[in-house]
Amino acid sequence: MDVRRTAKRLLIGGALAAVVGLIGAIVTDSSTKLSYQVLVTEQSTSGRLPVCKPGLLVIDRTTGDELPCSGTPEGGFTLAERQEILKLSTAMAADGFDSVDEFKLSERATAIGLRHDTPTSSATWAFITLGILGGTAFASGIAVRLGVNVRQRFPRG
Repeated sequence: MDVRRTAKRLLIGGALAAVVGLIGAIVTDSSTKLSYQVLVTEQSTSGRLPVCKPGLLVIDRTTGDELPCSGTPEGGFTLAERQEILKLSTAMAADGFDSVDEFKLSERATAIGLRHDTPTSSATWAFITLGILGGTAFASGIAVRLGVNVRQRFPRG
């Protein structure tokens, strides 16, 4: 077998596997993460409700109470976590919401989301493994290529 052809295959195959592994790991890892958010808004007078999403809590700007939304998302805040945020938002609404209050509610929601953070899935680990193997193959291809170049420059005599 031709050593140059082997080196070329290692370089191309390794690079492709590393790129696919990296992209796959990012996509699978981010698709399993749930974003926890608080939306502070005024109650709609048009009858339109915001769409419910897992991890979204809609708060009334004037009262601090939870506003209804359309749909029934699964997952997200537990009842105790909802009550924790609503207690805080009710206290903030008494003085009138400002951007600092909204930021504090968003921080609280993010902290709750971090408590819910799921471990890395097996699919993500499979892509990470593919990326590592691809990177190793790519590095081996470079080493073989360098070895061939050194051998050509300094032939055994």
